[in-house]
Amino acid sequence: MLVSCENNQPVEPNISENQILIDKMKAAADSIIENTHVPGLVALVVDHQKGIDWIYEAGLSNIPEKLPMNREYIFRIGSNTKTFVITVLLQLVDEKKLSLDDKLSKYFPEYPMSDVITIDMLANMTSGIYNFTNDENFWTTVANDPQKIWTPKELTDWGFSFELNFSPGSKWEYSNTNTIIIGRIIETVTGNSLESEIKDRIIQPLQLNNTGLLTSGLDFPEPHPRGYYNGEYEPGDDLTAFNDISWAWAAGSVYSKPRELQKYVEAMVGGGLVSASTQQRRLNDLKYITENTYYGLGILKRGSFYGHNGALIGFSSSMYHSNLRNATIIIYFNGLLPEKADLLFFKIVNILYGKDY
Repeated sequence: MLVSCENNQPVEPNISENQILIDKMKAAADSIIENTHVPGLVALVVDHQKGIDWIYEAGLSNIPEKLPMNREYIFRIGSNTKTFVITVLLQLVDEKKLSLDDKLSKYFPEYPMSDVITIDMLANMTSGIYNFTNDENFWTTVANDPQKIWTPKELTDWGFSFELNFSPGSKWEYSNTNTIIIGRIIETVTGNSLESEIKDRIIQPLQLNNTGLLTSGLDFPEPHPRGYYNGEYEPGDDLTAFNDISWAWAAGSVYSKPRELQKYVEAMVGGGLVSASTQQRRLNDLKYITENTYYGLGILKRGSFYGHNGALIGFSSSMYHSNLRNATIIIYFNGLLPEKADLLFFKIVNILYGKDY
């Protein structure tokens, strides 16, 4: 089969070399199942230049029933949700319905420093607003009342019950509170629910029929694997429906399938969901996090790959696309452990590209 490389010249994939790479990626996935407590995983790797289109599942989707993982299952994608929310935000910027330079005080003047904090700071995690999920008391409240339906205002208020961590714009620090506020701003500007805006602007145009944002509920659409653990291994710790997902909302309540997430991240990074100028800003206005890692407007950059990752109770995920490599990598784990989905992402890019990924 002929495939197109970056300069659109047809090339014949090297079947033997690609099979060696696929065997190595399979071994890397299998080693995670064999050497960690990750119950099961799905890995999707598409490299259009090399002519690779590989999807693989390993491990279990249900531990006590010993059911195998399935590539067709729906997964919770956690903080990959943030990319959907910020994409909608940037579309509203393109439509001149708001500006990234708008102050938070334009929408919610009741919050401290709202006349200094900009939407841009909320989107790129430089606002200094405390991350409500860092507070142990928040999780105690969740555990004591797992069926509680949280309002976005409650989550925002929880974050602002603490002093700002630093002067707005002076540093970078990840905070779920930022994206909850952006979700509220989107609803204020449009007069519609965040769920409907994401559906109308992203999900329906891309025909993502098994993708959606949940506003509440303990469970999510079937078929899906069970989700295990909350950061550390505890045998039998099935947390699939541990608490109402309203606590995550704009920060992490989207679900999707591997192929649909591939289609989405290729559009988000490749272009077409926002204007060319806004896309340029999104891909280039970045804050340095650590070696080879940067954060922009609701987007994470690792090497030449852009996307995000997600860590939610019972689930971990990675979603990245490289325009340079014309390649996409999607990883799902049905467990939240110290070994998160990015572990396999890094193994795969090292196999495919070495350190220059």
